[in-house]
Parts: sequence; C-alpha cells; structure tokens
Amino acid sequence: TSSASSARTACASAWCGSSPVLPVTTSIPPTCLPNHFRCNSGACIMNSWVCDGYKDCTDGSDEEACPTLRPNVTATSPALVGRCSRFEFECQQLRKCIPNWKRCDGLRDCQDGTDERNCPTHSTLSCPNGFKCEDGETCLMLTERCDGYLDCSDSSDERNCTDDTIVYKVQNLQWTADFSGDVTLTWARPKKMSSTSCVYNVYYRTVGESIWKILETHSNKTNSVLKVLKPDCTYQVKVQVQCLSRVYNTNDFITLRAPEGLPDAPLNLQLSLKKEAEGVVTGCWSPPVNAHGLIREFIVEYSKGGSKEWSSLRTTKNYTEIKNLQVNTLYTVRVAAVTSRGVGNWSDSKSITTIKDKVIPPPVIHIESYNEDSISFTLKMNTNIKVSGYVVNIYWTFDTHRQEKRTLIIEGEKSVQKVANLTAHTPYEISAWAKTELGDSPLSFARVTTSGTRPASPSLKAKATNQTAVECNWTGPRNVVYGIFYATSFLELYRSPHNTTTTSHNITVIVNRDEQYLFLVRVISPYQGPPSDYVVVKMIPDNRLPPRHLHSVLTGKTFAVIKWESPYDSPDQDMLYAVAVKDLVRKTDKIYKVKTRNSTVEYTIKKLEPGGKYHVIVQLGNMSKESSMKINTVPLSAPDALKIITENDHILLFWKSLALKESNFNESRGYEIHMFDSLMNITAYLGNTTENFFKVSNLKIGHNYSFTVQARCLYSGQMCGEPATLLYDELGTGEDSSASKMGKSTDVAAIVVPILFLLLVTLGIGFVVLYMRHRRLQNSFTAFANSHYSSRLGSAIFSSGDDLGDEDDEAPMITGFSDDVPMVIA
Repeated sequence: TSSASSARTACASAWCGSSPVLPVTTSIPPTCLPNHFRCNSGACIMNSWVCDGYKDCTDGSDEEACPTLRPNVTATSPALVGRCSRFEFECQQLRKCIPNWKRCDGLRDCQDGTDERNCPTHSTLSCPNGFKCEDGETCLMLTERCDGYLDCSDSSDERNCTDDTIVYKVQNLQWTADFSGDVTLTWARPKKMSSTSCVYNVYYRTVGESIWKILETHSNKTNSVLKVLKPDCTYQVKVQVQCLSRVYNTNDFITLRAPEGLPDAPLNLQLSLKKEAEGVVTGCWSPPVNAHGLIREFIVEYSKGGSKEWSSLRTTKNYTEIKNLQVNTLYTVRVAAVTSRGVGNWSDSKSITTIKDKVIPPPVIHIESYNEDSISFTLKMNTNIKVSGYVVNIYWTFDTHRQEKRTLIIEGEKSVQKVANLTAHTPYEISAWAKTELGDSPLSFARVTTSGTRPASPSLKAKATNQTAVECNWTGPRNVVYGIFYATSFLELYRSPHNTTTTSHNITVIVNRDEQYLFLVRVISPYQGPPSDYVVVKMIPDNRLPPRHLHSVLTGKTFAVIKWESPYDSPDQDMLYAVAVKDLVRKTDKIYKVKTRNSTVEYTIKKLEPGGKYHVIVQLGNMSKESSMKINTVPLSAPDALKIITENDHILLFWKSLALKESNFNESRGYEIHMFDSLMNITAYLGNTTENFFKVSNLKIGHNYSFTVQARCLYSGQMCGEPATLLYDELGTGEDSSASKMGKSTDVAAIVVPILFLLLVTLGIGFVVLYMRHRRLQNSFTAFANSHYSSRLGSAIFSSGDDLGDEDDEAPMITGFSDDVPMVIA
C-alpha cells in the first residue's frame, strides 16, 4: 500500500512521462463497515451471514466459535439431522423448521423467538450522514439512495423514490484511446432521466490528487472526447448529471491511462570515427527528457554531402554504428525516438567527415559572469582545425511538464556571448559544439544558476464570455510583458500554441467557435518567467450556427421524414426552428415551425405531391445560418395489366385503374401515353385520357413499337408516375411490361420483323402462281370453243374429225370471258 501511495504521489508531483507509473491495486480494507464481520483472511461479510451454516469466509472463520443455545440443540447439531435440513433452522419449541436466511433478520419466525437470540446486534446502527437500509444491515451515502442501483440487500434504497430524492447516476462508464492522443468516454443514460433538461459534466484528476477538475460538455450525449489529459499518465474520471441547476453527485469513477504522445527530440547527439575501421561513424545520444510514453526504438538518419536524401537505421539502444560510409566524405546525422504514437521530433543535426586519425576536440565554455536575468560566457577551440561557428543550446525547466530550450547560432572562431531575458534563481544548462571544416565537434556542457529570487507563477482564471471570446485575468508582477498561450490539446499547448501578448493583467482572446481550449500565461519580458497552470475552457455554444447533420431519414409519396441536430449540444431552453419547404415544380413554398429542446430533432413534412422535387431549409427562428437539402418524393406506381387489342385499322391499349392501388391518385388526373418507334428511333407523345383505354391508329407495317402509359405529368412534365411499358408489332402480338422492362424488346423485334417479311414474300409469290395458272386455263378453253362454233347453226358442234367441214372464215370468234359472267355453251 505504501509503495502504491508513493507512486501515486510521484505521478501527481512529477511529469508523468518521465517515469512509469505503477498500477494501482486494491488492498484489503483494514476495517469493515458497521454490522459487517471481518474474516481472518481480511474479507468483509454481512453479520447475518455469520453462524448460518455456510462458510462465507474462504477460511471458514465465520462458522467458528458460534454460540450454542444448549447442548446438542443447535441448527447444525448432528442430532437434528433428518428433522431439519442444513439449509434450515429448528425452533426450540414445536420443533419447527425455518429457512436459515430468516434467522437474525429482525422478525420472530419461531413462536419462542429462538431464531432471533444470540444474534449480532444491529439495532444500534445509526447513519447520521447517510441512509440506513430498512433491514438495518448497511449504511449508504445519500448519493446511493434512489440512484437506480440496488445497494441494500432488501432493495429498500430504491423504494419510494420521488423527484426530490432521486439521484441520476450514469451507468457502464467506459473509455477508449486512440493514437491521436484523445480519450473517448462512453456511458449509458441513468434510468428515467429526462434527456431534454439534463446535461453531463466530466470530472478528472491525476491519481494522487484530491481536487477534481471539471469539463462542462454542454451536452446530453452519452459520450465525450477528452483532449486535455497529459500523455502517458493515469487519471480518475467520473461523469455527473446536471439537470437545470441541480447537480447529482457520484462517487463512481474509472481509472484510465492517457495514450502515449510523440516523444521530444533526443539530446546531446555525439559523433566520432571508429579507429579500428575506416568508413564507420559511431553515434550516441541522450534519451528525450519527455518521452510521453515508452520509447520502443530510435531511428537514425544520415545523408551524404548535404544531400536531401536520407538513409536510416533502427536501434533500441542510445548508440549505434553507421558502416560502409565513403572515406573523406562529409555526412550529416540526426536521431528521433519512437513511441506507440509514432516518430517524435528530430534532434539537432550533427556533421562529421570520415578522415582517419582526425579528431575534433569539444569547445571550451567559460562562464564570465551572471546576474538575475543574464549570463555571459566565452567559446573557443584548442585546435588548428578551421572553425566556422558554434551552435549553443540553453536548457531550463520551470515545472515537470516540459524542458524549454533556446538556440543560438554564433559565427566566427572565438566569441563572447551574453544571453539576456533569463529568470532569477533558475538553473540553466549550456551545451555547445563547434562547426568546423571537418564536421561538428563533440558537445561541451556548462551549468549555472542565476542569482536573485525566482518570481512566482501567475494565477490564471479564464472563462468564455460568448461563443468566440475568452476572458483571461491573472495575478503577477507589474511593468512586464505577459504572453497568453492557448491550444485545443495538451501537446499542442506545449509545442505549437497560439499566443498573444499584453502588459496588463487581463485580456480577451478571440478563438474558434464550439471548441475546447487550454490556456496558460507567463511573463515573456524582461525575463522568461514560469508559466501558470493550464486552464480548460469550453466555449459557449453559438446559437447563430446552422443546424448540424441535416439529412433525410425516409421519403414516401406524400411525406418525407427529416432529421437534424441542434447548432450546439444540449440547449438549455426551447429552440424554435423554421422549416421552409420549397416546391421546385410548382414554384411555391411553405414554412413550418418546430419548437423543441432536444439536441436531435426528427420532423415529418406532410402534404407533398408524389414524384415532386423539393428544397428544404432548416434554421433557427432567429434567422441564423441555414442548412439545406433536396428531396425527391416517390412517384406514383405504374398502371397494372397493360394489354393491346388489335382492330382492323387501329389498336386499343387497356390497363387497370391506378385508383385501385394508389389512394393518392384521382381519375380526374388521367393518364398520358407515349410511343417509341425503334425503327425510326423516335419517341412521340400520343395524348392523354381519363379513361382506362386509348386508341392508336396509323401504325406502319414492319415497324416495332413500344407503348408507355403513366399517371399524367403535372406542371411542365414534372411529378409524373412510373410508366408501364408494352412492346407491339403490326400483327398484333404484344409483350407485357415486365418482359419489356427486362430489356427483351430489342431481341423480340429482331426475330419478329424478319419472319413477317418472309411470310409476306411467300404469300405474294403464291398469288402470282395462281393467277398465271388461271390465265392459261382461260386461254385454252377459248381456243377450244372457237374451233367448234357454227355461225349458221348458232351453236358449237362437237364430232370426230371426219365430220367436220371447212372452217367458215366469217364465223364469229368467241373472245375472252369474264370471271363474273358464266359462258353458256349451246
């Protein structure tokens, strides 16, 4: 217990990334609650479980040295075996058996009261600052009364709850972390809690601290993202419910580990040549002061002759060898640490030339003088190697959060430098190396503490005054320049914060809307003073922002369900929304009003037209910025059972009335008919009708047609119904709409048209053959009749050839006769 306590104290007082934090373990309680029995093993059980025939303690100490009512007459006496079971207690009179759990429950179940004798006393249990269970077993804190959890064994803590006694406590509080450094909290809503007037507040503290820090979420969502935690540190977090001005306290919290961050740059990179081999450079460095987690490895990169192309190698140690380098060549080296978050900042780059037996000595740093706010020192090199300049880093630490640094680039071989704007009574470390013609020298170090008394850190207070303004005020010395630094996350605050300056003790900072910020303030002139503790500020929601996430949930023929979120989470009062619905076809619009306090709003727009096009705009009633979307309603269905009947010179289209299946269709609206000629690739509008049939004439032979029937379109071709399609050819065959929609119309036309053409050609040839045969028979009969006709007798004579006389040249000839007039042969 003491080791865990010391670990917690160390984490609270020191930067958490600098040393691992031991896990917190739950130790055995030194004492038990009132009316509880302490087992020899240290565990606690309820008094009513003692001497009940069960070994509730793991060591059985609750059943040892139990009181005896009289010899051989106890609940567990072997003499009673067969009369009462081991789960029952036998009353002394009448030998009545009762369940063991009824013994010592405060009620007389035996007529002689022996079940309530020799019991642990609980009538004296008092709960001056809490709630006493009705069975007298336990005292509860008032926050555990009516909190939705059964804490009393008789459930009395959750009975007779009223609005005044109910306590809302979130359930199933959990956390997850990601590599961006954020911690996401999720929880379940308390039972019977109103979601309209209640919000959640998140409290957090480092393990070992006693004061909770609050983060007001302004939200009734059951999740929240924490960006203000220090990396790789252990926190206790709890979520409390606030309904209007009432806060429901809770003692339930979870312990979490903030995710690792990107490590700082490694320090003191040193390069040297390996004497045993050529082309080998040895590098070593110090780990970063703030690793922000566990360093998995280091990445070492090197480039040749100032090239921008880097080669790399990895190592788990803080030194390495770079081999197979070219001799007499200048190389530049840098190193970075790696945590689970990724690759951290790169160290200062160092250079070296691979010349054998050439050693560059480190420079000599000599402190000339120092006072409260400055240090003077000189640099020189004891070598004949040409020096082009120096690089000096000055390090100091005001708190355990970070190590600060100032870098000086000095030109020339010998230099006297004075560093000003320092802080009184602060330890400084000066590291320097020389840049020479053969590369960079090793590092030299000097340490000095400025004189005087260190000024105190400012005490900062910051709060949001509106949606974008944060008012900051602090205490501290006068006649100095203060710097105000702010960012949206902890790591950003110490690496790349936004900042502003002032000479006063208050300032109003303008930030982005609907964000969470961390602020700190410090003196920046005439000295770099220690920073204040950071303050978390949650911006006030902006009711001029547009509604968020406007989208359509469901769209029907005459309605649409839309949904959106309020401009900010958990409004503290009813919000009036204006929903404008613009009909893009009819060129009309309507405005509806929606009043609600919910963060998420779902609204149904009614009285829309099937197949319509609408533009929906949602904004607050104060004419804030708007959110908009477009909606297309579902069109009317296609008519069923579209059929074709062929007449002599026209066809008739028939279909079922749409009113049979569409309650939104009126027969007075009617239908419109279109025709597509696939041979001509032309679509024609044939007309409209209020009947369930339509006559089509003047169809061309050999053409393939597709007919469509749909509910008549309104307003210049808009708001139409779905079309029913049917394929037709000139012989009167047709396909229903389903076949046509399957894309078979082209295949059927390709087969039907050639067959019809062949049939027509065959029929024409047959007529010609019959006609020619008819003419031959007619000519043969005429010649035969003329050869036997007598003009004197006025008749034809048929006899053998010997009886025939000479032909009469003047006898009339029988000419061709008509098919309509029969020829009479007399």
